[in-house]
Amino acid sequence: MRVGLYGRLGGGNIGNDAMLDAVMDHLRAWHSDATLDFMCEGPDEITERFGVPAVEMHWLQSRKPARSRIAQKLLTLARIPVAGAIDTWRTARWVRRHDVVIIPGAGVLEGTLPERPWELPYTMLVMAVSGRLFGVRTGLVCVGGSRVEERAIRLLLRAAARLVNYRSFRDEYSLEVGRETGVAAPQDKAYADMAFWLPLEVTREPEPKSVGLGVMAYYGSPGDRSRADEVHAKYVDQMKELTRLLVQSGRSVRLLIGDRLDEEVAKEVLADAQGAWAGLSRLPVSYEPFSSFEGLTDQVAAVQTVVAMRYHCVVAGLKVGRPTLAIGYGRKHAAVMAQMGLAEYVQDVRSLDLERLVEQVGELEADEAVIEKTLAERNADNRARLGELFRDLSDALFKPVRGAVR
Repeated sequence: MRVGLYGRLGGGNIGNDAMLDAVMDHLRAWHSDATLDFMCEGPDEITERFGVPAVEMHWLQSRKPARSRIAQKLLTLARIPVAGAIDTWRTARWVRRHDVVIIPGAGVLEGTLPERPWELPYTMLVMAVSGRLFGVRTGLVCVGGSRVEERAIRLLLRAAARLVNYRSFRDEYSLEVGRETGVAAPQDKAYADMAFWLPLEVTREPEPKSVGLGVMAYYGSPGDRSRADEVHAKYVDQMKELTRLLVQSGRSVRLLIGDRLDEEVAKEVLADAQGAWAGLSRLPVSYEPFSSFEGLTDQVAAVQTVVAMRYHCVVAGLKVGRPTLAIGYGRKHAAVMAQMGLAEYVQDVRSLDLERLVEQVGELEADEAVIEKTLAERNADNRARLGELFRDLSDALFKPVRGAVR
């Protein structure tokens, strides 16, 4: 079978690539004779990792940026109609060459970050329509969803999701929203985030009174586009202050990221801590670069507790079994924390109480033994549910395809 994998893959997002790894693990085990290729954000990275062909998801990805920011914005606006037409043709042509096309996980049905309608929402609809036209089976595998405020994005995502042959969701909240909005069918199911499927080998002992602080290149929601820089600056200042408060409370801080875009924030927070540190001993704030989910879980294993904002930094903390607090920018954080038995340890980024957050870190430390036991049980349950997911996926999409139009 000719299988295409589509979406924000290979672009530096550690969580998206972790979910891809889980799907690739399934394909190797259950469908080893399948011929694979990708349409994605980072084709060079994907080809290097997996040794298979890959092309850019959007035509504008391969265009050189203008030298000035204003010129680049004007050029992008001028190119949007052209890029839309080219991406429609490129995506349809790519889909037609396959028997199955899937999007492996990610929050593709969410509206929590500043997505543009003509980016993934539009091209995902083209992918779904092309699948129907050419008899190609398409699927959204264990994806995240939310209520989408922006009308254009909501309509595009809903149409795409209803046209694919298979849908599954990573949590009950995403499935519930899908059913309320007509995206999910009665037979659709919720499982768990696919990162919980990946093998884990913990070889490091946690340092007492240490906190893994996951930072993010956060610019708000789609409604914050006009003040995105202001939202970002406020958030970075809060992370600097939180780092100082944690150090003042006698803890060390290990900075974590979930996307290559987050690295600049980590470096800025580290620089602020270096400038403020007046002690004679070594600075109790550190950052070690890494670029994979395996690297992230290795970093998490070295700390006693985790405080994180990027969704898969939160998942990494829970997967490793570390008491974790989530700084949420969408309902997905509350959903995964409730699923793992830590529903009370979530703060919304729009109303952060930093002093209370430090108090909650102390509560997590005090309840460490009980929390670790609970997380071990929930992780085992997630593995079992994801085993069911992969069986269902094969039944839905990987039976012989007959009568496909080419």
